[in-house]
Amino acid sequence: MRARLLRGIAVAALAVVVTLPGTATPAQAAVGIDEIRKVGRIAFSLFLDARSGELTEQQLFQALQEFVGAVGEAEDAILSHLDAVAAAPWVGAAEHAILEVPSLPLLTEDALLDYALEVALHARQAKSVFDAVESPVEADHLGFAIYSLYSVGLEARIAAGLGTATYMPNYRAAMQAIVDRLKPRCVSREGDMDWHPSIYHVVYECSTPHGPRTFQDYQVNGEWREGPWTTATVEAAAGAGTSWELARDTLQRMTDGGV
Repeated sequence: MRARLLRGIAVAALAVVVTLPGTATPAQAAVGIDEIRKVGRIAFSLFLDARSGELTEQQLFQALQEFVGAVGEAEDAILSHLDAVAAAPWVGAAEHAILEVPSLPLLTEDALLDYALEVALHARQAKSVFDAVESPVEADHLGFAIYSLYSVGLEARIAAGLGTATYMPNYRAAMQAIVDRLKPRCVSREGDMDWHPSIYHVVYECSTPHGPRTFQDYQVNGEWREGPWTTATVEAAAGAGTSWELARDTLQRMTDGGV
């Protein structure tokens, strides 16, 4: 029923314009983190709506259109991360899956089912490679790919009317793996600011997938001037712009949603 409705209003879907990918550097890709984050949030929102049983056919189609638009905005950033791990044999198929997102509202019921299953396979393959790679930089690129593919797979499964009982635990496990591996590790030490009885200087040194990051704070007469930093806030600052940030946010949404 859902697939027939989606095909019946395909003309509306053709109005969604998605820009073909250009060349993006890793720095440019990091700029697109908010766009990539939106892809996952829309997919998870649709999951919650579908789980509640209150989703109409028209609402499903509208959500799918919104998702197509979000992937279009994030496409260059997603593909740049896939390009960074181009040696992996599944990358070409994963890139194809991303580029085919605009076609979702046009697919037949069987084609939509096949697409959902294929994207789930690509996501699991990316997770397997993530577990095996040694380079933290490559692991971060894979983290973005895993996040994106699991989001697309979730959207496709719901559109195809497939269940998510086995999919969501794998999705959560993948996000947890990213968080566990790429979480910034921060240590603090007393800084070397010129000593004065009223001043206390502290330096936080954090390891991240792309190298060390340093933050500082100083207290004058008991008042923190740049903080006060907490363990959570300094980790968040150190991990900003990495796939750890996205995976952490996803786990929180899952927990809040009872998943």
